[in-house]
Amino acid sequence: MKKMMILSLCLIAAAFVWAQGLETFSNFDYTGTSYIDGNFTGDNGVVWNYFHVTGSVAGTNDNSIDGVGMILRRSAVPSRVVSAPIPNGIGNFSVQMRKAYTGAGDRQLALFINNNWVADSQIFGSAQGGDTTVHDFIVNGVNVPGDFTMEIRNIQGGDVNRQVTIDNITWTAYGSGQQFVANPTFNPPAGHYAGPLNVTISTTTPGATIRYTTDGSDPTPSSALFTAPVLVSQPSTIKARGYADGYEPSAIVSASYGFFVSVNNLYELRGQAADNSTVYYLPNSVVLTFKQNNRNQKFVQDAGAAILIDDSPGVITTNYQIGDAITGLTGKLNMYFETLQFIPTVDPGPPYSSGNSPIVPTLTVAQINGDIGVNSYQSRLVHINDVQFDSPSGNYATNPAQNYAISDATGAMTFRTSFYDVDYIDTPMHQGMFSVRGIIAHFQSTAQITPRMLTDFNPVSNDDAVVTPAGIALIGNYPNPFNPSTTIQFNMDKAAPANVAIYNQKGQLVKSFDLASTDKGINNLHWNGTDNSGKAVSSGVYYFRLKSGSYSSTKKMVLMK
Repeated sequence: MKKMMILSLCLIAAAFVWAQGLETFSNFDYTGTSYIDGNFTGDNGVVWNYFHVTGSVAGTNDNSIDGVGMILRRSAVPSRVVSAPIPNGIGNFSVQMRKAYTGAGDRQLALFINNNWVADSQIFGSAQGGDTTVHDFIVNGVNVPGDFTMEIRNIQGGDVNRQVTIDNITWTAYGSGQQFVANPTFNPPAGHYAGPLNVTISTTTPGATIRYTTDGSDPTPSSALFTAPVLVSQPSTIKARGYADGYEPSAIVSASYGFFVSVNNLYELRGQAADNSTVYYLPNSVVLTFKQNNRNQKFVQDAGAAILIDDSPGVITTNYQIGDAITGLTGKLNMYFETLQFIPTVDPGPPYSSGNSPIVPTLTVAQINGDIGVNSYQSRLVHINDVQFDSPSGNYATNPAQNYAISDATGAMTFRTSFYDVDYIDTPMHQGMFSVRGIIAHFQSTAQITPRMLTDFNPVSNDDAVVTPAGIALIGNYPNPFNPSTTIQFNMDKAAPANVAIYNQKGQLVKSFDLASTDKGINNLHWNGTDNSGKAVSSGVYYFRLKSGSYSSTKKMVLMK
């Protein structure tokens, strides 16, 4: 069985003891800003072929290991080094690696033997700035007999530079080397949780024992013996290592645990501290209204607010589409100038549902400008009627983004082509009066709108609730279907008492909200799926009715568990 072991630096000397081959790259060099590409001979006499992917070295900066390492630059092809056939087979494998240069982003290697994948290394080096840490990629029990070729690939970053320095490749002959205890695993895995939890640590090596610490120190044979789940009631990091007779100790593995703050909706989330530290969790659905490759940004909104997800490291790996409902957003908040950004810490996983239409408020330019500092519409998809450009001429342009003056009867604001590769770029600017949808941004105390696509101009679809009613009206609920909660939205022509009642399919009253006062304009009412006694209701179709004065209207919603 192939096992990948990531060992601490203290094991490198031991690794060299069993090395049949030790390959270093003191004769591998680059001149000026050019990479060597092609065949060369390493210090151990092995002939290697280096595929570098065209690019340049960042000046004369040398982040190599001991000044003699080889740099694998980019992973789209990927950059890789491949040996000529090496005799006597391979038992175990090791290579040292470190982040090269100062750019942010993950680094990771992969080992291939005879063109067959064997293992991936740990991921490391995502932070901006230099890092002198040397990491060890060790694979025990490769066990391929006869002549073999060895390939080491750079597999992180795509088309973006993710330089990795490698050096000191070691390997043993086929069948040699002592096995290691399988790395301990944690259940539940590292992450943020709602409250205290018990963590179980295990290894698949028969008869192995596990030693662990919670004070930040590395575990040793005299550390606490794992015999029962470890209670985690405050932010903690558990480190563990496996031991067994006849085996080398496992790698030291760790799992960090923290606790999130749960919020009900995006409006509540926007009111939290943007300290880039506290982790927030949103169990209810939000709908994706736009996404772009730049920093993996995504705009999401619910019935009451919106937020920009800024995901430069690519934490969210699920490929969401516009209209997907996403549940379980988890991450931190920070400010970028006047923009509140959500920084995800985990991938929420598959969408809860697809093809959803968000509630798109119809606003005037004066309302949007008046929201500066309040931020009710920041990052939200909105609709504006009867606007026109001050001086429309030529085609829409971007790269760099362009600002165009736009206005309606109530005021003026900026139309900005912030999104690259959208389909209206290089098409003629709209003449005369038109309506438009777009995402609202704030910059230097001014409001900007950016359409997402050509169909955002003069939209004709009536699928979305895009018109804010002039008088009292029950607009609908969002999300629908929902689990476990939803937001009921209605408009009032003036502040007045109202009642919202929820009924099951038999016409029986489930929940009643007697509102002594409502706000003029849009109102949002949150229902958590419980009846008047606080008991959770079952899945099914429900009806909600708004009554205020002589007005009464009923709509349908679906609770799906």
